[in-house]
Amino acid sequence: SASIVTPMQGPRAERFVVLSLRLLAVTFAVVGILFIAVPSGVLDVISDVGEWFGNDTRAPHTQEDLWLALAFAYMVVITGICVVAQADPVRYRPLLLVLAAGKTASSLGSLAFFLIDEPVFIYLLNFLVDGFLAVFALWLWVLAGRIGRPVDPG
Repeated sequence: SASIVTPMQGPRAERFVVLSLRLLAVTFAVVGILFIAVPSGVLDVISDVGEWFGNDTRAPHTQEDLWLALAFAYMVVITGICVVAQADPVRYRPLLLVLAAGKTASSLGSLAFFLIDEPVFIYLLNFLVDGFLAVFALWLWVLAGRIGRPVDPG
């Protein structure tokens, strides 16, 4: 007999979306703190990992504190998006599209730098990780639409 796969929905979908957003919030907060506290250390560790895969192009260090401040601010914003959205995934469902847009922009920007500027491993890694996170945010958006309770206007 053929089994029918039912999509995740209702309370199960809500639990998954909430847990995922909480984990993302913690991850984005930690990465944001690392970006602002030890930017060169982050670049060096990722460059070392790239060397394991045969990529010897080191990530360039920066003294451009404006860009570091903006990167930190972005991480604060996406952490906030996750914290707000997990509180009520139905009501705040559109924020998941904002998260997906930000991660898509980060992913494609990194790919452009990798292809046009220099084949730095962290650019390729960010393209892959943020590309995955963009798709994941879209999946969470779909799941939030399957929770099946009305939007609470608050």
